[in-house]
Parts: sequence; C-alpha cells; structure tokens
Amino acid sequence: MKFLRKLVSRFQGMLEQMFPNWAHQRHRHKWERQWADPNYSPFWKTERPQKEFVEAIESGWFDKNQRVLDVGCGNGEVSRWLSSQGYKVTGIDYSAAAIENCRRLAAGADASLKFDVADLCSDLRLDPAGSLLDRGCFHRIADNFRSLYAQNVARAAAPGGHFLLLSGTFQDARFANYRGARTEAELHDHVKSIFGKYFSVDRAETAVINASEDQEAMPAVAFWMTRNADLA
Repeated sequence: MKFLRKLVSRFQGMLEQMFPNWAHQRHRHKWERQWADPNYSPFWKTERPQKEFVEAIESGWFDKNQRVLDVGCGNGEVSRWLSSQGYKVTGIDYSAAAIENCRRLAAGADASLKFDVADLCSDLRLDPAGSLLDRGCFHRIADNFRSLYAQNVARAAAPGGHFLLLSGTFQDARFANYRGARTEAELHDHVKSIFGKYFSVDRAETAVINASEDQEAMPAVAFWMTRNADLA
C-alpha cells in the first residue's frame, strides 16, 4: 500500500509538471470545496498567533503606520489578530469561499480590515504594502508557479518593505509522500533562489507552524526578508 501511494504521488507530480495550468486550477477547485465546507478544520487552523508575528510587532519590524498584506489568508485568523493589534490589514486568498468566510467572521470589525480574492499565481498587481506575511501558502504552490508568486509578492511590497514567510519543510511522518518535502538546508537554498532577485533574506530560522490544541505543529523555517529598494 505504501509503495502504491508513492507511485500515485509520483504519477500525479509528473502530470502537474506537464500540465501546470490544469494542476493549478485543480488545486484551486479543491480549496474552494474545502473552504465551502463548514466542517473543514485543518490542523493548522488556530487562533494562537505565531511567535514570529509577535516578534515582528514588538520589535517594530512590522511598521504600525503601514498596511499589512496577509497572503493566502484562508479563514482570516491571522488578519483578524493583526487588526486587533492596531494594524491596517488586507487578507487575500484565491478561494472565493475562503474570502466569503473571512468577511462573515470579520463582520463588525474595523473598516481598515479588508479581504479580497487574488490569485498570486496569475499575472496581477496589488497596491504595495509596507509589510507582508505568508503563513503556509508558498509551500503549497506547485514549483512551476513559484517564480510568478515571488514576482507578485515583490510587486505587492513597497521598496524597503518587509516580508515574513513561514514555509513548512514537511519533514514529518504525516507528510511522508508529499512531493514538496525539503530539509531546512534545501529549503533555504530554494527560497533564496526564488526570492533572491527581489528580496534580501535577512534571517532564516527554524520554526513551526502552529496547530490546533489537539494537533502537532508542522516543522518549518521562518524567512525574514526585505524588499530590494531598486526593484523596478
């Protein structure tokens, strides 16, 4: 059975490499179905803020006077928490169902908290933000689209702006057959190769992506980046 799962995973990976647009739409439809399900509760869905986000606030790395863009916001837990800390926040996700949930859950919140549908794996431009964060979106994007994702993130970052990326390594028994698994060293090199044209990687540290109380956190790396000022 384990061999069969590996074989299916490898075949699926080949199809996604051969037909990346089909694969992207397939994944998008999957997330639509999941976020439209009121019982969907992934292990990483938690109201507990990441310690990296707390540090970014307390150290002033996230400037209170500048808007924060929450990339791949899902149900908007991080966006709502940042808004409660006094930030202007825009949460974006390519799932319309997720954004609908976000708006419903944020009903009555400050008007500076906004949510929009946006696909960072398509050619688009967003109003630049001073701070950006990604808690688990990048690592679910197919390799074919990661360069375009990085380009769009760079376009959405103001010159000198900060981008905090939390990416899972998937070095965990729960993800034994996940094709995107990388060691920390491999992930460091991969992120620098993808984002190095647009950002300087100031820090890269071992981290975990928080999980709900009854679940185990995901091994990850936190990348603290600064947008190059001379980017066109």
